Amino acid sequence: MLKATSLITAAVLLSSCSSTVEQLYEKVAPRPSVVTDQENLAATQENVIAPDSSSFRPQEFAGSHSRSAVQNSAASMAVAQLKNSNTKFVLHFSYDGIEIDELATQEVIKHANFMRDNPTLNLRLEGHADERGTREYNLALGENRALAVKEILGLYDLSSRVQVISFGEEKPIAQLHDESAWQQNRRVEFIYQ
Repeated sequence: MLKATSLITAAVLLSSCSSTVEQLYEKVAPRPSVVTDQENLAATQENVIAPDSSSFRPQEFAGSHSRSAVQNSAASMAVAQLKNSNTKFVLHFSYDGIEIDELATQEVIKHANFMRDNPTLNLRLEGHADERGTREYNLALGENRALAVKEILGLYDLSSRVQVISFGEEKPIAQLHDESAWQQNRRVEFIYQ
């Protein structure tokens, strides 16, 4: 008898709790209301289309344009001074090599110091290879040579200003088919922008 009474009491409590849980759920997480496209359309048309309050002044544009021309002129003069200081703008590599020797490293450091002194300039490193090997291999070799130079410049936190491109065997300096011509064509060129 005691068991039956406790079971009835438990059933009554549970049934009253279930309605309380549903009521609490409705209070905490109400069901979202449905919004039609027509209601949204009227609200968004008013908010999206706004009058343009900007104005264009040709004098301001001309002034900023002439400033960039002055900066380009200054950059050209700085690059010319670097060329006059006997800094090499072409590094040569051994056959199938991407290693940079000590003398070439010193030249790369000169370029790193120059880039630090001229923060508006960017550098494009063009990698090249001689005609021996497949086209794909030479493209990869030219890129790896330029990346080796970029790695040194990265030690000076300049890698974000350096672009690497490979031409492989496509742009030879020397057109002959001997070792002296091939040696000239295995190179990385420094092009300032």
